[in-house]
Amino acid sequence: MIKLKNLLIETKAYSKIYEVPNKALDQDITYTNTKGQQKKIQARSALRLPKDHPAHVQAAKLVQAEPTGQKKAAKGDTPTAAKAGDSTSAKSPKPKSPASTAPAASSPTPNKKGEKPAADKPASDKAAPAPQQAPPPGKLAATDFKSSAEKGTDSSTSDKRPGADDMKLKNLMPGIDTTKKTLDQVPPAAKAELNTKIDGLVDMVNQAKASGQKPEYFNLCKVTVPGTNLYCDGNLGIDRNDMPQFKGEARPGSPADKMPKNKDGEVDGEAFFRDLLNKAGINVNSGEDDKGVEVPPERLKATQMNMVGDKVAGMYSSLEKDPTNPNLTAPIYVSNDGYVLDGHHRWAAIVAYNAKNPDKAIPMKTRIIDEPIEPLVKRANEYADYIGIEKKAAVAGQGNPALSPEKKK
Repeated sequence: MIKLKNLLIETKAYSKIYEVPNKALDQDITYTNTKGQQKKIQARSALRLPKDHPAHVQAAKLVQAEPTGQKKAAKGDTPTAAKAGDSTSAKSPKPKSPASTAPAASSPTPNKKGEKPAADKPASDKAAPAPQQAPPPGKLAATDFKSSAEKGTDSSTSDKRPGADDMKLKNLMPGIDTTKKTLDQVPPAAKAELNTKIDGLVDMVNQAKASGQKPEYFNLCKVTVPGTNLYCDGNLGIDRNDMPQFKGEARPGSPADKMPKNKDGEVDGEAFFRDLLNKAGINVNSGEDDKGVEVPPERLKATQMNMVGDKVAGMYSSLEKDPTNPNLTAPIYVSNDGYVLDGHHRWAAIVAYNAKNPDKAIPMKTRIIDEPIEPLVKRANEYADYIGIEKKAAVAGQGNPALSPEKKK
């Protein structure tokens, strides 16, 4: 993936080329977007899109296959993706040719037979510089989410939005809001304050356990970081008790009561919910080998308005001991507008861990349901009520009567 700074430099270098009249570049092409819709775009405009965009790929092939009568390009006059931090690369008169998806600077003059001179034939794959390896479809590279300091770029580039990562997120979740700050854009003092509050919750839980008491209830949604989604800024105001549950105790005599139960007597109806979505024609993007689509966790938004502080603190402590804990890093369900449907506490714990450990941040594994959050919550609740999975108490510690679910008759 081209980093934002490189993308800007490369676009500047290409701009003169793309303005030269060219039969192939001036025609419209048709491509299929991520929603399966047919769209039209001018070929030269498509080439300004990210290289993995379907329109760019199609336009590049079209240009390479189309001989034209343009002036012969000067030797070595094709552009290249600039190296990060090289401020002169955009002005360089003799950059090397980019990856095969980029068009030539200009088309050579054809000979009498209409063939291109042999000297102007594209270089072989062996001679061309190795292109940057793209991540698998639907999966973002870990380097895309490093801070500006880790990338070795000027810090002023990190707050330019949308960046290349946001553009890819928009393809994965068309309705997601990418206007808020990411963790690498949060001032160190704000992150330190966040870490202090989470560490305070951990101490409270440890002291309660040591004294044989239950932790005091604390709603983590009270902790906010200005300008970000953390923790519940912009939530939909839905109480945790009104959120759907895919795992929990089965209501006696319900369909869930016939499912296998774990050691805690709980059932897991997640697979049945996915089957329901498939039958309704709603796609679930689970990434390569169903391992989940990795996204920056702070780009997601909470749906519910309350989260159990001591529960998040316990998960956070477990991640400190083992950041690969499969019980905590398993994929969570999110909507196509970037809201968490199920897995709020694991999401919050990973955000807290990343704020304290930016050098070894954990990407959030997600299963993206192609439906906005409001109808999705309604659909999921109807499913949970039908199948008979009881909703869990809002508080993992001593409990809070105001938030406890009513007992079924």
